[in-house]
This record gives sequence, C-alpha cells and structure tokens, in this order.
Amino acid sequence: MAQPARPIVLGLVAETHVHVGIGQSVEGIDLPIARERTTHWPFVPGSGVKGAFRVWAQEQAKIDSIDTLFGRTDADDGGAGNAGMLMFSDAKLVLMPVRALNRAWRWVTSPGLLRRYQRDLARAGLSATFSIPSVEQGKWLGAGAGWLGLEEREFEHAGAVDQPVVEALRQLTGESADAIRERLVILNDDDFVWFALYGVPVMARNALDENKRVRKGALWYEESLAPDSVLYVLIGERVSNGSDALGDLRKGLSSAPYIQMGGNETIGQGWFRMVELSTGGADGQA
Repeated sequence: MAQPARPIVLGLVAETHVHVGIGQSVEGIDLPIARERTTHWPFVPGSGVKGAFRVWAQEQAKIDSIDTLFGRTDADDGGAGNAGMLMFSDAKLVLMPVRALNRAWRWVTSPGLLRRYQRDLARAGLSATFSIPSVEQGKWLGAGAGWLGLEEREFEHAGAVDQPVVEALRQLTGESADAIRERLVILNDDDFVWFALYGVPVMARNALDENKRVRKGALWYEESLAPDSVLYVLIGERVSNGSDALGDLRKGLSSAPYIQMGGNETIGQGWFRMVELSTGGADGQA
C-alpha cells in the first residue's frame, strides 16, 4: 500500500471574534473559551476542527466526496460506516493579539508556543530551522526599545527577534515580513500564561423580552479569541488508497479561503482566513 501524503499545515487567522466554549462556567465567566489543561493556552479541539471543515467542504467549497473525506456513521442513510480519509489536529495558538498601552497592539507569542510550532512543522515534513529564543520573565523581545505596556503589565526590552522566526510566522499568516516584525513580541512562557488566562476579550451578552427589557437571568459573560489571533492546524491522510484526499481539500481552499468555527455564527463570529504553508517549509527551504 502506498504511503499517505505528508500532512499540510494551514494557518488560521481570525477575522472576527471566535468563541469555542467548554460548556461550563469558570471563575465568574459563564462561557469561557477552551484552553489546554496543562498550559492554559487557548485552542480548538480537533473534533470541532473536523466538524467545521466538513460543513465548509459541503456548503462553501462544494466538494463532492464528503463521506469519503470525512467519514459517515452506520446510521447515515442506512449505509455502511467509514472513518474518512482525512485526519485533523487541534487548532493550536501561535500568535495572540494583545492591547499595548504605549504603542500599537502587538502579536504576542512565547518560546513554548514557537517550540511546539517547530515540532509540528517537522511532523509535517517541513523545514523549520529557526532557533527558539530565550527571554527572562519581565522582559520582551521585538522591534523597538524601552519599556512595553501590555494590558496593565510592563516589560523591559531585551533585544530583537531573529529574522528566521519572523519568516516562519510570515508564511503562516500571509502577512509581510515588515508587518510581522513591527508587531511581534516574544515573552517568557510564564508571562505569556497570564495573557492566555486574562488577556482575552470578555463580553457581556443578554437576551431581551418582547418589551425590549433584559429577560430575568438572561445576562451572561463570555470569552472569545480576539480578531487577528493566529492558530494553525495539521491535516493529513489516514491511509492512501489511490485517492487524493488532500488534493481535493486544496482545490476547495482556492475557491473558499474562509471557514467558520465555534459558536455565535449568527452574530458574525468564528471566521478564520486560511493560509496554507508552502511545501518549502516555514523558512522557505525544501
């Protein structure tokens, strides 16, 4: 049997707020977003990613072989079930937009996020030769100098970011190298966790009755990922049986580059722009 094709890596750049919840309240937030238990980093579970791609393939990309690519249960139309050709990873965070107090907003990441991204690129067979930077707590790496205020916290400048890191993130976002370099901030992993927990938007929502008054008990608070959050997902083939499952997916990307994930679709939330990482890898090398 032929070997499955290498996975593809898709960048997911949030164009709107994104709410992927966990179905229970946490510390005063009625509807928090999903976070990894060990790292506290926001993410989208692979089951949600697969479901979103199935809807996208059927309704937007108009791909014919839905059951072949995504599978079907035994109950579907009374036919035999199958697992589907495609495999989806969790959508993992790599850049988080954060409000800056003394300059424009910044894209914030950490050595831990970059290290995981590099490992996933290697798993996909892509070149990723950038070095993982080291930064002390209370300091930041990026373009500029002096102190940087992020939310209510202050950080001392500790140096610039190497160009290979900028290039790796440029290909994932589709932005120019200058745009990445201007906004990129690398914080210590422990400092980043604070923003992952407390730096996401929290919105108050309500429901009105027929008299345009808030219904009793219908006021709640929910978290979301902010627009311009950058995640990525690996998509691979489970087996190779002569079909080109990833090729079918790629055809859809060219005609339908936007996908909706999570809740609140009817109020315009959950939309990502998809960017496929080139086959040369994050550093542009084969």
